[in-house]
Amino acid sequence: MNYYFLIVSLFCLYFTACNRSSELSQTEQSSTNESKDMDSVWGEDGKSVLLKSNWIPGKEYNFRQVTDMKMDLPLAGAEGSQTEMSIDFKIDVKSLDGSSNKKIQLGFDKVKVSMQMAGQNMVYDSEDPDNQSPLLKTTLSSLSDQSYEATFDENNKILSLEGEGEAASNGLGMGAMSQGDVENMLQQLGDFKFPEAMIDPNTKWQNKQNFKMQQIGEMNMTVDYTYIGPVESDGKKLAKITFSGKAETSGAGLVSFKDSQMTGTMLFDPQLGALLESETKMDMTMSIGGESGAEMDTATVSKYSLISVD
Repeated sequence: MNYYFLIVSLFCLYFTACNRSSELSQTEQSSTNESKDMDSVWGEDGKSVLLKSNWIPGKEYNFRQVTDMKMDLPLAGAEGSQTEMSIDFKIDVKSLDGSSNKKIQLGFDKVKVSMQMAGQNMVYDSEDPDNQSPLLKTTLSSLSDQSYEATFDENNKILSLEGEGEAASNGLGMGAMSQGDVENMLQQLGDFKFPEAMIDPNTKWQNKQNFKMQQIGEMNMTVDYTYIGPVESDGKKLAKITFSGKAETSGAGLVSFKDSQMTGTMLFDPQLGALLESETKMDMTMSIGGESGAEMDTATVSKYSLISVD
């Protein structure tokens, strides 16, 4: 059960729960403006917008996911269990010679975890060898050794994916992400099924997806989005979007859940073609160990941030 919080944290990452602050330099903003003119993404009324995700070749995106999870876990005592987890990772984007395709390299930089369960406090800091509880070190130490390389077409669809996740596993099936997990994560960082045309405030759309995830098995997700309108943040004009949804699992995996409810808000930068701020709240009943496993009510708040674009 020591990898349970890692699975939930990565699950929330797919749906970009985020509180993000972007630190773009003037040079980066100028480069972005050259690739996407403001008039081409915002309508004449200043409210309608064209939303499209875009990985820009030559840029390195630095992300942070922070998750706070509380579980009503019988084995953890009356106070249950609480886990705080922070993961930093980077995505380096390069163009491919003679092609409109892009190559994306993903790697994990920092991992910090604080976990309280059954009166015990456990911590893990990938940058501090003296601050690593043995149990969490067994689960998480290999994460920073993992790297993946994906090829995207001009429409940001994944064509291929290679990685070292399984090789970096600690031998117990923990700590390493499968290629399927990483592919789902990359899709969810930029695949919101935005309408192809410019949209007005209060426009709604739905995204239905099917995932095959390590430990969970098959998962079906339905998310309903609403474009609220433009907002100003740190001098940038962004699109505010709210969303709600639910997820269902097949029950075939080691981990399953039911009665899931998800709500959240995100800020999207139409010029950069990237999500800048989002926060997701998720409640569900989790089960570990199949149908006969212990059930626990889980409440998760996840904040996802684009720290910088270099």
